[in-house]
Amino acid sequence: MGCYPRQKKYGPPSSVVAATMVIITNSTAILEGATVIVVSFINIINPPFSMDPMLAKHLTYAFGHIFANCTIYMAVIAVYEILSNYTGRPWKTNKVFLIAWNCSTIFTLMIYTHHLLMDFAVPKWMLIIGQVFSYANGLPVMVVTAYGALMIVYHSAIKWDFASSMMFLAMFGWVAGAVPTIIDATIVINHIMHNTKWVPGHFHTYMGMGVVAMIFGFMYYFNKTEGTQKEKSLDKLAIVTYFIFFTGLTGSFLYAGKISAPRRWAEHLPEWTASDQVGALCGIFIIAAALVFTIRFIVGLKKIGSNTTDKSLKSAS
Repeated sequence: MGCYPRQKKYGPPSSVVAATMVIITNSTAILEGATVIVVSFINIINPPFSMDPMLAKHLTYAFGHIFANCTIYMAVIAVYEILSNYTGRPWKTNKVFLIAWNCSTIFTLMIYTHHLLMDFAVPKWMLIIGQVFSYANGLPVMVVTAYGALMIVYHSAIKWDFASSMMFLAMFGWVAGAVPTIIDATIVINHIMHNTKWVPGHFHTYMGMGVVAMIFGFMYYFNKTEGTQKEKSLDKLAIVTYFIFFTGLTGSFLYAGKISAPRRWAEHLPEWTASDQVGALCGIFIIAAALVFTIRFIVGLKKIGSNTTDKSLKSAS
């Protein structure tokens, strides 16, 4: 760990802490999902051999929910590293940071049960766990990371470009998406809202404006550091477009949930279609912004390739 500054005996760097948490939780999730798949194949070959349906359902939900959460926690590693690089400040690990990540490791394995709050067959104590720890899980890492992002940027004279802007705005997407998530994890609200578009509303908020924004930010940072890509005014316009219209898209989902528009329906009643149309319009602009990000990334990769070839030829000669 010679590349990291020495810290006050508070354990490994922040990125290593996050990666360790993901390895622990995602390994558990993959094992749960694989168990269901293997037993299902065995059941096809030998029908008398079967798994309890309730157990299979829990393993499936646990796999899906943990896996989705891990994408966020893995992407946060880019935030830790890139914002630290831009500000020239190490993202220090301290006792509060380590406690938060340890709590999140435990809670992430438990909170999938908030997707089963409408299931009468699930034991009551599991539903209570789903509600209580869904509340708790929204605080440790999210608060520590969001607060850390503010503190590491504060008075740092950071240069705001595509990568740093996307990483910082992604913190907003993550925090904003967690709020309707916690609301949905309340049992009495969940019974009304969970099968509505409220759920894709909160999910798209922290995935689209959180995880995907972190990925786009890392893509630009990679091309900038490994190649010669420079920011253009088109990039700034694309960032503004992406976040404004993604806010509109998720807002249309949440509003549709508020008026009880169901999710997974092929057709909607006339009173639900206005929010659908707003979401579709916002989606067009989101796709346009994402195309700008992607095309710029691909062009940047080509420049990296040509630069590498030129260097190789010069060294050979």
